[in-house]
Amino acid sequence: MAFERAFRTLLAGALALLLASCGGGSTVVSDFRPTRVVVFGDAMADMKLPGGTALYTINGDGSVNNWVRQLASYYSLTPDASNVKARAHARITDATGANNVSTTSVTSQISAWTGGFTANDLVVVSAGTSDLIYEGNVAVVANTSAAQTTAATNVRQAARELATQIRQLVTNGAQRVMVLSPYNMGKTPWASSTSSTSFLETLSDEFYTELVYYISDLSDKVLVVDARVQMNSLVNSTSYNGSTVSCTSTATAPSVGIGIGAGTVDSSLCSSASLALGFDASKYLYADPVYPTPLAHRLLGEYAYSKLRSRW
Repeated sequence: MAFERAFRTLLAGALALLLASCGGGSTVVSDFRPTRVVVFGDAMADMKLPGGTALYTINGDGSVNNWVRQLASYYSLTPDASNVKARAHARITDATGANNVSTTSVTSQISAWTGGFTANDLVVVSAGTSDLIYEGNVAVVANTSAAQTTAATNVRQAARELATQIRQLVTNGAQRVMVLSPYNMGKTPWASSTSSTSFLETLSDEFYTELVYYISDLSDKVLVVDARVQMNSLVNSTSYNGSTVSCTSTATAPSVGIGIGAGTVDSSLCSSASLALGFDASKYLYADPVYPTPLAHRLLGEYAYSKLRSRW
């Protein structure tokens, strides 16, 4: 089994290059300009349209605070509520969200879609983060090797289930599907505060490897954007602070929270007004122990756009 996973990891690296390039010998349509963005996923893509509750980032500072919004802005598009089905805490298949509250799973979001697809659609799937949070937290709390093994098994299964849903989108007519893989949980303040950096990084890698392996034959219509690369680069840069959360203890949720324990900072309750007096969040990458700041979202959107343009 260990040999098989090692082989898949090596193969995934090669397949990732294929899925991130023109793929399959097909012609690159360099002037592709979508007229609609259709979005499925979890809190990373949930834009709470129209109005709705706050996003999982710093709210109310007047900036673009979601990576999909940033991506869409390059095409002069504003995501429409009817086309954004992503929901905070949504896991890929399980209806129990990352925060142990029922939500609409990614599978259910896709199954319920009745809007069809056209050649001018960009279908965005941003999923897996909630599964990593849920499974990772169970193992971190248990703090046993057995729990870590179970978490890895469950995460790989979740990745295969996401691959099935991506395949279903293509079968249903989606011609351009951008998949933003989860960023590296091992680089989050959560990982640092729980001494779980190595475990959570491995868990993130397991998800990515499994996902890419199971959609390798869809490279002509599917582009995987590896968020680990961008976020790792940002966290490792001296230009940004990736170790400290921006929001203070005034933005906590004592009961539910973000899925890593009661009383932890919950950025959906964080706004520019709740930041400490004089605090400048413009160089910070994490709003709470897990979710990115508007700055990090914009940089992720910029990164995704560059990959899309080089592919389509």
